[in-house]
Amino acid sequence: VEAGKIDPEETTVVYITGNGLKTQEAVQGYIGEPLTIEPKLDSFERALERAQTLERLEWQQVLV
Repeated sequence: VEAGKIDPEETTVVYITGNGLKTQEAVQGYIGEPLTIEPKLDSFERALERAQTLERLEWQQVLV
């Protein structure tokens, strides 16, 4: 924007690929083991639901 290459009124999308998935050793010790699921939508949905349930339970413990 400052260099005049992007119009300030223009919509800009940024895609960041540095999520740690390629360098898991950098976050070892800070996160749990990666979850392995079948390459199927229903497997992903079940894993996501379990993760959301666990997160809610953790927050409930914090709030008590």
